[in-house]
Amino acid sequence: MLRKGIGIDVGSTQITICSLESGILLKEPSAVAVDVDNDEILGVGTAAVKMVQESPERLRLYWPIWDHVEKQERMVTVMLKTFLRRALGRTLLRPQVMLSIPCDLTEATTSAIEDAMLAAGASRVHLLEAPLCAALGAGLDFASPVGQMLVHVGASRTEAAMIFIGDMVTHLTVPVGGAQFDSAIIRYLRDKHRVYIGKRTAEQIKMRIGNVSGDHEEKKLDVKGRSVDDRTPRVVSLSSKEMLGAMRDPISEVLDAVVSVVEQTGEDMRADIAKGGIVLTGGAVLPGMDQFLADVLGLRARTATNADTAAAEGAALALERLSNT
Repeated sequence: MLRKGIGIDVGSTQITICSLESGILLKEPSAVAVDVDNDEILGVGTAAVKMVQESPERLRLYWPIWDHVEKQERMVTVMLKTFLRRALGRTLLRPQVMLSIPCDLTEATTSAIEDAMLAAGASRVHLLEAPLCAALGAGLDFASPVGQMLVHVGASRTEAAMIFIGDMVTHLTVPVGGAQFDSAIIRYLRDKHRVYIGKRTAEQIKMRIGNVSGDHEEKKLDVKGRSVDDRTPRVVSLSSKEMLGAMRDPISEVLDAVVSVVEQTGEDMRADIAKGGIVLTGGAVLPGMDQFLADVLGLRARTATNADTAAAEGAALALERLSNT
């Protein structure tokens, strides 16, 4: 199938591939399964996660994006090549690619991901910061001479940006995202309830009762874990109000980043934010986070309907606009 180009959101825990013609082509964990004896790559994406769950003693799961791209470029290349084949099928045409990337990457990391993408089969690679991609994907109007604020919450970082006519006037990245929310829940259960849970359980708790807005129906959830003291199975009853307290520290860091960007923005654009509000995107946006920001900041805030895929969709749109210039 002929495709002019694709947009890819390269996340530390998930990769999403999109084309304007066909929409979302692929959404899989950015994971690689490696044999511990000979370092052979045996699986990529969803298959890799399943393989390691079934054979944890023989296989190790790696998440090579973003912290280890330079050191594990071969692994990243194999992963991206596999994802391209799954998304596009067998084709002789090498696609043009627009990559949505974090704002805080070093030059070495940026160069490494570009080289890996070319080695994986792309004919040409363009790079664009995630807040700009997400803003396009969420439907923000880049032609409008009005300041617009976007907060992109990913797995390992949150990026707050003030955007004006397609450019970031002010932006700030903090190392807080879905992984840090999960870690906070794990620490809370260990310290408060003396129960150990794993990352997958923490993520399920976060998504089911992790509503950070005080204006919602209280939810409860029974969670299975193991006693920190004697490792015996235990069940703990948790509430959504409790989870708000558990995640207080990482949520406060996100809030501080948003406040910092607002404070660094000129008076005219602050007036634009007051009128237009704040748009949230990213796969790690917590339930109720938009209402929480609205309540604390006294500004309108909304979560994009396509929050988890906005960056990939925006990357595809950005590539089309680039091709038409």
